[in-house]
Amino acid sequence: MTYSITTKDGITINNIPDDVAPDSPELKQRVAAIRDSGGQAQPIASPRLDIGREVGLAVRPLAQTAMTAGGLLPMVVDPLVNFFNLAAGTNAPTMTKATETNLRRMGFPEPRTAQERVVQDITGAGYGTAGVAKVAGQVAPMLPEMGRDVAQFFAQSPRAQTAAALTASTAGGMLREGGAPPALQLGGAMLAGMAAPGGPTLSTTQRALAAPRAIVQPFTQQGREVMVGNVLRNVATDPERAIANLQAARPTVPGVQLTTAASARDPGLAGLESPLRSATFDPSNLFGARLSANQQALMDAFERTAGRSGSIPYAQAKRQSITAPMREQAFLNAPPVSAMPVAAAIESITSNPATQRQTVDQAMKYVSDLLAKRVDPETGTIDPMALYGVRKDITDAMAGKLSGDLANLRLARGQLADLLPVIDATIESGAPGYQRYMQQFAKSSSAIDQMRLLQAIESKVTTGQPNLMTGEPVLAASALRRQLAAKSEEIGAQLSPAAQRRLDNIINEINRGQAATAPGVKAPGSNTFQNMSMGNLIGRVFSDSLADNTTLRTMTRPLDFLYKLPDQQIQQLLVEAMLDPQLAAQMMSKASVMKVEPLAKSLRKKAEQLGYGAVVGASQE
Repeated sequence: MTYSITTKDGITINNIPDDVAPDSPELKQRVAAIRDSGGQAQPIASPRLDIGREVGLAVRPLAQTAMTAGGLLPMVVDPLVNFFNLAAGTNAPTMTKATETNLRRMGFPEPRTAQERVVQDITGAGYGTAGVAKVAGQVAPMLPEMGRDVAQFFAQSPRAQTAAALTASTAGGMLREGGAPPALQLGGAMLAGMAAPGGPTLSTTQRALAAPRAIVQPFTQQGREVMVGNVLRNVATDPERAIANLQAARPTVPGVQLTTAASARDPGLAGLESPLRSATFDPSNLFGARLSANQQALMDAFERTAGRSGSIPYAQAKRQSITAPMREQAFLNAPPVSAMPVAAAIESITSNPATQRQTVDQAMKYVSDLLAKRVDPETGTIDPMALYGVRKDITDAMAGKLSGDLANLRLARGQLADLLPVIDATIESGAPGYQRYMQQFAKSSSAIDQMRLLQAIESKVTTGQPNLMTGEPVLAASALRRQLAAKSEEIGAQLSPAAQRRLDNIINEINRGQAATAPGVKAPGSNTFQNMSMGNLIGRVFSDSLADNTTLRTMTRPLDFLYKLPDQQIQQLLVEAMLDPQLAAQMMSKASVMKVEPLAKSLRKKAEQLGYGAVVGASQE
């Protein structure tokens, strides 16, 4: 293949061979000659083959392999040198740079063209992998247990290791010569090496897709969602049931924002919330902000039913302004009414064998005495307003507001209540509009009684420390439960069905919000979060027993910087998922069936065939 160039002063040279660089001395000399002579350009022949240079380039990778133990030593030494330079402020050369310098001093030529550089990458990777595999197999039986494990790992499948190294170095070199950034060069080399052919442990499809997918996932939003979904599935006690609960979860109190732990009704997911509240995972304290907002929403809901301070006097004044004119209009010019219906009702209760008790007799005598003082003995009639006064005395007795022996009349509350409809009907016969007044008064009084009861409860169930964000009181869950249990009878009698439902919803949301600390819930082990990190996942590819080995960890250390930002994004996404039930359900649903731990094991099988070669090939960059 050839190419052409045209200089700034219009000189055109055609049929230049590809292996002649535009800035080569041969081409510069040719341009100068044409410019001096004014003649026409002639094709430039390929430079004469330099046998010595070609031999030097061929031997150079072998010498480099011998000096670096197949590329293994720089992987261990270079990070240490870099760390020392950073700590001491020095500029000591890494082993890689020192090797290049020594090779140059020894007279080995350096690759000039892109083709020569890529060939050097491939040759060095091939020599390095094959050489280390051979040496490792020979020395493995002589090493202690940990060293033997490492050596045996390097010695496995030398052909497959070499194939992986050649594939990785080729991909990395091509990316480098194409101007790709360092991160892409390293990632591409690792991907190519891990997907190289030759690993019989996995199927062709798995060999081609498993490792690249795992390595690329952290860099895409969809990949991160799948990873977080797998973490959620891994910790869930019953993933499918949890997903269904998350999808159906709805707050029962306005303003409350459900969390995943509160919605899933799953012990495993509930236990995940506590460790995620730490500053490591939640530096902005999103969980704390959500807790504060929900506390305020619950307090607002309680006060909408109970009323705020000062609401009772306001309601009483409003009731008076509405009902007083109605009462005055009903009793205006009302004629006397017969007291006989009331007297007959008293006689019926007194003579009923089922109600013959001392307290009932005392209560009926009390009412009879009240009537006797107000009934006209000649006509047997009573003024409707006076009969209304008797009615109020009866309700006081029912509420236990009378003193002395009369306080016991409350024990005949049921029989006294039987008199009230008769009295109301008698008053209405002489004072039309009275019943409508009583209905309005009862309606207003019910709301006031409800506020009075709930405000009394509220005074006993708020914490001493207010809400940090709003400064408002905070409901203490345990105290509220105790008070509602103690006042259950009054609540049933005085609260409307709607108010009782609102109270039940508040308790329900309080209980759901405490799912993370419920009995039987425990935080997952640290492995859950280690597996979530792609850096740790790649470290575990080699072996469970070798995951913490310094040498192997150093080999994969160059990948750590690639995954630092994605790891942070994954952690943030996990926090967001635990704060949003719908998002958690979506990610759990789209997550692959393969969990993180099986993924690590499958990648480890692949690494046993190709992993070391992939690392060596990538390290050529």
